[in-house]
Amino acid sequence: MQQKIINFLASKRCFYAIVGLLIAQATWIALSGRYPMAFDEDFHFGIIRLYAHHLSPFWASQPANADAFGAVSRDPSYLYQYLMSFPYRLISLFTHNQTVQVIILRFINIGLFASSLPLYQRLLLRAKASPALVHGILFGFVLIPIVPLLAGQINYDNLFLPLVAWTLLLALRLSDELRRTKQFNLQLFGGLLILCLLASLVKYAFLPIFAGLLVFLAVFLLRTIPFALLWSDIQRGFGAIAGRTRWILVLGLLISAGLFGERYGINLVRYHEPVPDCGQVLSVDHCSSYGPWIRDYHYAAAKADVSANPIIYTGQWFHGMWLRLFFAVSGPVTNFATRGPLLLPAVGSIVLAVIGLGLAIYRWPTIWKRYDKTLLLLILVVSISYVAALWLDEYREYLHTGVPVAINGRYLLPVLPFFMLLCVLGFKESLKSWRSIRFAVAVAACCCFVAGGGVLTFIVRAEDGWYWQNQPVIDVNHAAQKVLKPAIPGSKNPVQFLF
Repeated sequence: MQQKIINFLASKRCFYAIVGLLIAQATWIALSGRYPMAFDEDFHFGIIRLYAHHLSPFWASQPANADAFGAVSRDPSYLYQYLMSFPYRLISLFTHNQTVQVIILRFINIGLFASSLPLYQRLLLRAKASPALVHGILFGFVLIPIVPLLAGQINYDNLFLPLVAWTLLLALRLSDELRRTKQFNLQLFGGLLILCLLASLVKYAFLPIFAGLLVFLAVFLLRTIPFALLWSDIQRGFGAIAGRTRWILVLGLLISAGLFGERYGINLVRYHEPVPDCGQVLSVDHCSSYGPWIRDYHYAAAKADVSANPIIYTGQWFHGMWLRLFFAVSGPVTNFATRGPLLLPAVGSIVLAVIGLGLAIYRWPTIWKRYDKTLLLLILVVSISYVAALWLDEYREYLHTGVPVAINGRYLLPVLPFFMLLCVLGFKESLKSWRSIRFAVAVAACCCFVAGGGVLTFIVRAEDGWYWQNQPVIDVNHAAQKVLKPAIPGSKNPVQFLF
């Protein structure tokens, strides 16, 4: 029986089932969750509609009726909204019903998020971990409650995730060719550079990942090709690119670099920040319509003395990230009503993460020796760069406002599969001689996430104001709650872990 389960986990059918599970959960969210949902859905949809009446991605000044979205003309994280404006234009030709428009756009976002799973699968398999182990990681990933909640709504993170995985795969391919041929593949590097420049315009949080990728590639390049020969190798590589491909590559680089410079370059020159604060671009009156900005403005104005101790803040940060990976939350219609995580996925995740990370550190020499060093180095460099930048940005906001704001677990999703991989490898290598115990740990982990993880957290915790105001939608969710609540531990305490 144990071997049959392992064989199924290693199969393609299992992976397809995981993708199907994500799509099914996100579809439930898309068809149940009332617009706008919590993760800035009205922000993204509002800017999509602005771009739908503006062919160019550039703005000479702040668009009319755009103050609720901040400094739109200088926001570098705009490419998702601009691209999504094109399907919106097509949809609006057939219907002006906002509910229908939102649901169709949500389904596009489900497809974007789902496209990241094959990419992350390839990355994790590159570590030389078994398919069964990789599929187990992805199964746990799609059962993190915030994953279907994000995938089922309009949000730029749904495009950000596949772009992160894609750039990492290209970086690995480039390093492999460099090691194998001792030559720098300029065509592949150019394609990677174009993708990184464009990904930075989807979400500015890609910048630390971009920096980590450049450091990773620079290390490989300088260890393989002597610095004195580097320029001649680049010239040789450029000459080896076929004529039409060469000019397509040059054109792609000029366009992507131009778009990148138009936002980040001008922002640095004009405001001395790659991502300027709304108050640097617009007046206080204009920015006061932008919810996150005016919230922080009032917090900063009323700020009392707070501890600047980064260790104390880090404890709050970890707690906030964990909570907001496993909680349930509604949108602005219900004033962002929040309900606590369910017992088993919330507690089980802490136990598994702490023990798994500890074992990974303890067994690191073995992990480093046994698994793919290139992949391990890449995910470490990228994850550390990304998480450090995320922490630093939010710590700076804390010092400014005196309140730990903008701590959202969804920000960790691009690197969370890598963290899960390290934890699982820690368990695997520490329990290598105890296969039955290892299998029992895997079953226990599965039970923790199945007993309330994924969309079940939303279903159990949601209230009537969270749903589309459609009676069949409300009735279906009520029926699901009636069946699930008695079977899921902790479902009777809606404020569990919130205080």
